[in-house]
Amino acid sequence: MVWLLRYCDHCDRYTLRERCPLCGGEVRIPHPAKFSLDDRYQRYKLLMRRMAQGEVEAPS
Repeated sequence: MVWLLRYCDHCDRYTLRERCPLCGGEVRIPHPAKFSLDDRYQRYKLLMRRMAQGEVEAPS
């Protein structure tokens, strides 16, 4: 699926272009990732989130 709407973090505006027409900054896709209960990578995503929060140390 192709997302057309993009968001500039610098000037807080939405655009359809690859770069912000006002400030020239990079834009990102504002839509969240698709959620699925049958996500095969859920275990790794949770591990990375816990590592980022400092709850778990990286596996060796």
